[in-house]
Amino acid sequence: MLNLKKLAKSFHYAFRGVITLLKNEQNARIHASATIIVGILAFLLEVTRVEAAVLFMAVIMVFALEIMNTAVEKVCDLICVKDNPEIAYIKDGTAGAVLIAAVIAIVVAILIFLPHIRALFG
Repeated sequence: MLNLKKLAKSFHYAFRGVITLLKNEQNARIHASATIIVGILAFLLEVTRVEAAVLFMAVIMVFALEIMNTAVEKVCDLICVKDNPEIAYIKDGTAGAVLIAAVIAIVVAILIFLPHIRALFG
């Protein structure tokens, strides 16, 4: 049976997590700003629904990985306060996942926006 109170609480915690992330993590604010810019460009360049969906998935993938990266880093910092090569490996790996996703999102944006920009000037 669906427990609406429990569901509402879980959404509350999730939104609080996103707000906390945006307040405390510079990279998350950069990703959020890039997402807004992509959304504005998509609207102004009148991309198709499919193009918009692909753009949305690309930028959300980056943002979701940034959330996971931050969570993993915080857990690692709780586990080990000293420099530890294994912890560094874990933190570098999750940061690398965000980087790869961001590069892919940039490539997707270029592939989608470039023909629209060329059409404006061509």
